[in-house]
Amino acid sequence: MEANNVSIVYLLAHLGRRILDFLRHWYIHGFLRAIDVSYNILEKLDKIFALQITAKNWFQPLYQDYSIIGYLWGFVFRTARIFASLVIYGIFIILSSILFILWALLPPYVIYKIISSL
Repeated sequence: MEANNVSIVYLLAHLGRRILDFLRHWYIHGFLRAIDVSYNILEKLDKIFALQITAKNWFQPLYQDYSIIGYLWGFVFRTARIFASLVIYGIFIILSSILFILWALLPPYVIYKIISSL
């Protein structure tokens, strides 16, 4: 009888460790991986839109044309480019955040569906 109690305690302890390992892997490592992937995609988007460089040269003339037209067009085009890049970055960040939240809610949802079907 004593051996059965030890076995049950061992199995419950092992189950607890496995659950903690899963939670650590799913939430902590998964979150870090999602951040890494999102950051890499944002870096690729920045190579296309060059937000920092565009903002740095915001009030510079377009194509080194130092006339009033060059300054005016430079400001207009760079403002549009900054606005477009901020909108695209924002949409990407919102979508990736929603995707991560759905991903994080998946295990509780599966557990809920299992328990509710019993």
